[in-house]
Amino acid sequence: MFEISRLALAGLLVALGACTSVPSVTQADLEQEEAVLRALKSDTWPGLYAANDADGLAAFLADDFVLIGGGVLTRADEVNWMRENSWDGPADFVFEVDDVIFLTPDSALVYGRGLSTRMAEDGTPCRHSYMSSNTLRRTDDGWHPVSSHVSDATCDPVALEE
Repeated sequence: MFEISRLALAGLLVALGACTSVPSVTQADLEQEEAVLRALKSDTWPGLYAANDADGLAAFLADDFVLIGGGVLTRADEVNWMRENSWDGPADFVFEVDDVIFLTPDSALVYGRGLSTRMAEDGTPCRHSYMSSNTLRRTDDGWHPVSSHVSDATCDPVALEE
């Protein structure tokens, strides 16, 4: 059977290590990228929907993007929906980012909740909220969403002020 010496194995591991480079990432780099990711999730992404910018959404979402929430939609599904429909989301919509977790220097998980005032199915006003986790990947032209998972959507009745 083939046997390799410890010295040869160590040499092979050193050579392999030299062929792979892991970029050095400082705390300042992570803080800067966290701010970029928070803005992308709370401003850029909702802004594309508010502007009904299908071309912008197509450029923003990764080619392999999937949206999971009551089913699975692809990037093409989401962009085509926007091309065929006017998004009429509430003016008071906000997305509050709870945290950003870097999986690698070029991939991150951003999660939080979407909040807005809407009308329930029975026509009464409600405070709508949902949880969302989003995986983003950095490429040469910036960060792009790879996946979005939406869950725990609720619409709590709004107390009417007298």
